[in-house]
Amino acid sequence: MKVIKLKTRPNTYSGNTYLVLGSWNALNDVNTVIDSGIDDFLISQIELVNTGVGKKKVDKVFLTHTHFDHAGGVDALKRAYTPIVYAGTSSLGIDKLLKDNEIFIMGDKYFEAIKTPGHSSDSFCFYCKEERVLFSGDTNLQINSGGGVYEPEFLESLQKLAKLKISVIYPGHGDSITASTEEMIKKTIRIVKESLKQK
Repeated sequence: MKVIKLKTRPNTYSGNTYLVLGSWNALNDVNTVIDSGIDDFLISQIELVNTGVGKKKVDKVFLTHTHFDHAGGVDALKRAYTPIVYAGTSSLGIDKLLKDNEIFIMGDKYFEAIKTPGHSSDSFCFYCKEERVLFSGDTNLQINSGGGVYEPEFLESLQKLAKLKISVIYPGHGDSITASTEEMIKKTIRIVKESLKQK
């Protein structure tokens, strides 16, 4: 599996956009975009990538949630590549609704869609057990201090993710996280629990 973090338009606020490919660009690999950013800028970035001969550059698009900074570029992707678009809620441009624990192929690996409400009601993370990789969207897994206000469903989402073996986290904003990921999630759970006790 190859994960490519695509560049977003300079000087604009956008969520991260990832292109997931198979290791060898085989014909049966499922070229996948996770989150589309805000506009059509990602098309120019995808066109620079070797995504395999004789196949679509983008077969499927998975949205971690439908906030504009993560889903604004869906229409451009559909015009360019006619992919199937998956999300946790129905809206313009969405072809199929995600289900909790549903399994998909992204690139050449199996991923599980995990419903993680908290940041939004339609939030999903995508987890590859074989590679220990998690695409977390805006589900905040790194909270370092108390004082925040959280809903109980956010804690439930964190507890689901804490059961996973995770080596790499690709978040919705910022750089990938590769160090002490599981300990980081456990620390976040402790802080969120304390906050909920004080409500």
